[in-house]
Amino acid sequence: MRNGAAILIALITLLSVPAAGSQAPAMPPELDQYIAKAMADWDVPGLAIAIVKEDAIVAAKGYGVRELGKPEPVDGETLFDIASLTKSFTAAGAAVMVDDGRLSWDDKVHDRLPGVTFSDAYLDREVTLRDLLSHRTGLQPANALFYFAAYDRGELLRRIRFLKPQAPFRTGMVYSNILYTAAGEVAAAAAGTSWAELIRHRLIEPAGMRSTIVEGRPEGPNVARPHAVIEGVQRPIRPFDFRMVGPSSSIHSNATDLARWLRLQLSEGALDGRQIISRASMIEMHSPQIIIATTPEMRRARLVEHFPGYGLGWQIMDYRGEPIRWHSGNADGMPAYMAILPQQKLGIAVMLNTWGAPTLHGAIVSRVIDHYLGVSQRDWSGEALARQKQAVESVLEGKKSFEAGRKAPAGDGRPLADYAGDYVAELLGTLHVRLQEQRMTLQVADGAKADLVPYDAGVLHARWIDPVFREYFYNTLVEFGTGTDGRVQRLSVTLNRDAVEATRRE
Repeated sequence: MRNGAAILIALITLLSVPAAGSQAPAMPPELDQYIAKAMADWDVPGLAIAIVKEDAIVAAKGYGVRELGKPEPVDGETLFDIASLTKSFTAAGAAVMVDDGRLSWDDKVHDRLPGVTFSDAYLDREVTLRDLLSHRTGLQPANALFYFAAYDRGELLRRIRFLKPQAPFRTGMVYSNILYTAAGEVAAAAAGTSWAELIRHRLIEPAGMRSTIVEGRPEGPNVARPHAVIEGVQRPIRPFDFRMVGPSSSIHSNATDLARWLRLQLSEGALDGRQIISRASMIEMHSPQIIIATTPEMRRARLVEHFPGYGLGWQIMDYRGEPIRWHSGNADGMPAYMAILPQQKLGIAVMLNTWGAPTLHGAIVSRVIDHYLGVSQRDWSGEALARQKQAVESVLEGKKSFEAGRKAPAGDGRPLADYAGDYVAELLGTLHVRLQEQRMTLQVADGAKADLVPYDAGVLHARWIDPVFREYFYNTLVEFGTGTDGRVQRLSVTLNRDAVEATRRE
């Protein structure tokens, strides 16, 4: 993955352009050099960082290029998909409705969104806005609904009734993009407008975040392109459109604007003399609402000394005993990370444009924090890279093992035409299996498509058409089952982590 590290370090340093309007103090040279080296080590095309200290913007700048093979540099104005960092905006959108007296954190979802129902009468009666915003309903995430099936927002909300419990209600955190989408719609209903308009008019515009895009595709030249390692080669990939889960993951922003968002978070909802969100609501969002289960190994790895939890749009933890509020985001090919240390008046946001460095953002944030805490300069990037190399080796071994297990053609001698048909799953909807001119295909609802090729007796391999899906879900197997009459009647498949059981429609 490395391509001329020394040359790349020099290029990155030349392309590190401070954003217009940045304020003193300047970016510490030690951090500049560390980021440049880390990017070269990880083979990262482009990165942007915002650092705020004592309400001053230390950095809102970029490194590297927006797209491999092109010279345009990343700067403080370059737009990135910030994915789940959007959740802090959705919680804040609900907060301003609470401040206006139009909403309560503990309002019941059924009172605000009568069309949304849950899997049983108790949840229908009890689930609140606070439950949605703190991921404590216990219901399964079911990300396949939007990632594979590509349902629109209305259909996602309708299908909430099919979500099954994964943990007891209000006893454990189960992260849910779909239920965060419902939370955004609760706030929008209270505002009498769309979620995007609420966030734009009550947060983005008052905060002076001039370039941030809510629920839209960025246009214009200064946009970072996502990348991923496909078949061993890093290349640009298509951006995934997350607008169907807009309140969960659809905002595009840049280092300059996120510096302002960090300042607002550190100033208890105030920015440039204007109170945009009440102090009471800021405290509520930054307070734990549910404990996150951890292991001693996890706490040691992250230097967590106390009990971590989730607030409203923020992870609530400590770092070396210092209170920290943070969140990560993971759009296709665009990892992002944001953290604030309230007692240190320190805020950091990091955005990358490659999946080839999935944990580098957190490593850089840790290094920045260490610098300002004045503690030993641990090589967080180097440690994370060593783990990533092991992970890549594990994936390669997994691919070899998967291919070694292939026993094609199917050993039961069944004609491929016997598998063709529509298979219906309660949660996911219809999976379409088709045979045309000896080409077997699968389509998940109206979304992802794959070629189906024999793998084993009664098992077909879904070779996804989209190269990103094909790379990251290379081992998707579709297993078919027969009824008492010997005919194919059932289909089972795991889409990412969602186990799907479907019955053939006659």
